[in-house]
Amino acid sequence: MLSRPAIHQITAGFAEGDAISQEAVAIREICRKLGCASEIYAPPQCIAPDSTGRAHPLDDFRPSPDDVVILHYSIASEATDTFLRVPGKRVMLYHNITPAEFYRPFDSEIAAQLSHAREMLPLVARSADAIWADSEFNASELRTTCGLKAKVFPLIFSPRTLDVPPDPVLMSRFAGEWKNVLFVGRIAPNKRIEDLIEAFAWFHRNVQPLSRLLIAGSDRSAPAYFGMLRMYALELDLDAIQFVRFVSPAGLAACYKAAHLFVTASRHEGYCLPLLEAMHMGVPVIAHAVGGVPEAMGCGGIMYESISNKQLGALIAEALCNKELRDETLDSQRQRMREVAARSVESEFLSLISEVIHLE
Repeated sequence: MLSRPAIHQITAGFAEGDAISQEAVAIREICRKLGCASEIYAPPQCIAPDSTGRAHPLDDFRPSPDDVVILHYSIASEATDTFLRVPGKRVMLYHNITPAEFYRPFDSEIAAQLSHAREMLPLVARSADAIWADSEFNASELRTTCGLKAKVFPLIFSPRTLDVPPDPVLMSRFAGEWKNVLFVGRIAPNKRIEDLIEAFAWFHRNVQPLSRLLIAGSDRSAPAYFGMLRMYALELDLDAIQFVRFVSPAGLAACYKAAHLFVTASRHEGYCLPLLEAMHMGVPVIAHAVGGVPEAMGCGGIMYESISNKQLGALIAEALCNKELRDETLDSQRQRMREVAARSVESEFLSLISEVIHLE
């Protein structure tokens, strides 16, 4: 029997808990089930120390002309240059490019990489044999900016990373009568965590003093922004704001288990996987309806547009204190997660990849 072609992936970086990294792992598993050799490669300096072995250094990538290479594209990096040079079939999986203006006040180097990625987008897309996007929002951007069609392959949600025993230390730390409001995601400028902090401050002072805001996520993508947030919290004199930062899978499970409400005030999202994580863990969700967020939310949760931070604080109060609203929100989220669970990811992937290569 003839061996099947290899399907490899290259990314700008790899880290546990990162949505693109999780998707790459899920795709690798699908490829291996299909009988295809499959590995993940990233620039070595951008592979997190705790991820050594799960992704290989990009310098070691030696694809053959029979291989398929999938580039996860969201920022300019060595991975982009490698993708443009590799032989064989190429697939660009577009995860959106955060507008550089969010980063300019905090990190000029990252802002330059994002601007360069935007400039390179038409070239990278046209060099690919197939273009996929992880949301219709991202696919529509490609149609508008590049005049190119992209097939939608929604970001993969796998509950396995959350279905672990929660960290008992964090569970104990967040226990008690306090109401825990949670944010999970990269601590990055487009997330507008300062808006969430201001909204929470209003809620904490005017509605529920026994409340905490838990901010869980890596601060590595924008250290200066993280520093600004910590100074803002000190300025507000709120000990109730706790920066949990990066957590293990057990730690993340503990954050969700302890949470009474999940809130994101992000101004730019290509999809936003933590929304599904929170729904899966039975936490009511409030989200700013931007970008790909409505696609991720589907019929679930509470979405808002064009409100002040004080009004967001009032919405937090309503979601926590109004039992009827809370029950309706959780019902809608259970329905959304039934839809997610019914998705046949392997069939979707096989259909898409079969347009690139023939699998016997």
